[in-house]
Amino acid sequence: GSLMGAIAVVRQSFFDAQHYALDQADWQNKPQGRKRPEFDPSLEALQPATDGKQRVLFEPGSALMVDRAARVARELKLDFVIISCGQEWRRPDLAKETGATFIVPLDFPTLPKLPNDDDWEQVTLDQLRAWDWAAENPALLRQQKLDIALTTYSLPDKKVFRKNVKLAVDRGLSETDALAALTTIQAKLFGVDKQLGTIEAGKIANLT
Repeated sequence: GSLMGAIAVVRQSFFDAQHYALDQADWQNKPQGRKRPEFDPSLEALQPATDGKQRVLFEPGSALMVDRAARVARELKLDFVIISCGQEWRRPDLAKETGATFIVPLDFPTLPKLPNDDDWEQVTLDQLRAWDWAAENPALLRQQKLDIALTTYSLPDKKVFRKNVKLAVDRGLSETDALAALTTIQAKLFGVDKQLGTIEAGKIANLT
């Protein structure tokens, strides 16, 4: 349940996967007179990631954890992407240092309907800042020269996605960046940019 423990588990899991791969390769090279290493489906499943052939997604959960996730990923030489926590505005410098692509959920908080005006006095300044900055977070990430991909992930009501894209544009995200975050960046992330993402001859396209 501790931060140190969680990071240690992630690191150890990948170290175990690396050792597992070396052990298997060594046995396949010289199997005579040796017991075959035990098959481990969990460590086997991590092989594409440890080899850099499968992208790994980190969901840090806070602005401070963005930096820690990136450091772990770089240490393990992973091809990684970060799922935005929506609060990178608190420490944009840490987000910029990652140099990573951010998958950005557009799950913006809605203001509560408080019974009386006096109830607003119970709302902290930090809560007000979080509500205000949420829609500006995608634009802030682009200001750090980071690629972003917009997603419906974590949205309880997918119907508000389009509305929230417009809100992000109203709060500084350029229309060009918003379009890229829904097309070209997405296609690149999934490795299908030769077939999708742009309208070009020879590519798949459904135009309405």
